[in-house]
Amino acid sequence: MYAERASRLSGAVVWTNTPSGPGPGRVLPDGCMDLLWYDGRLLVAGPDTRAHVTEGGAGAWAGVRFCPGTAPALLGVPADALRDRRVELTDLWPTARARRLAARVNAAPDPATGLDEAALARAA
Repeated sequence: MYAERASRLSGAVVWTNTPSGPGPGRVLPDGCMDLLWYDGRLLVAGPDTRAHVTEGGAGAWAGVRFCPGTAPALLGVPADALRDRRVELTDLWPTARARRLAARVNAAPDPATGLDEAALARAA
């Protein structure tokens, strides 16, 4: 089941998704970048130019979707470097820094709230 709400960060959206069944899913291209949480890990989804087929793994996902043009400044990574890709945050940031952020998100009441707070803190 997919749900989304406005982020406390202007122009961003916080979302959660728990796939209802096995098998792959699709993420339609929207030009946005997302900071994702899955199974305690943080990933970054670059802007998609085509539909992204998910792996179809079970489990809950959470994310913050940044409007086009905002995530590169917040995450320190150019959008074109991540176009049509999903990468671990530890591949983009120093490991200790990425782990601190993951620990912060994991310590929150729920991952969506943790991601929202982290995005707000990065923007401050």
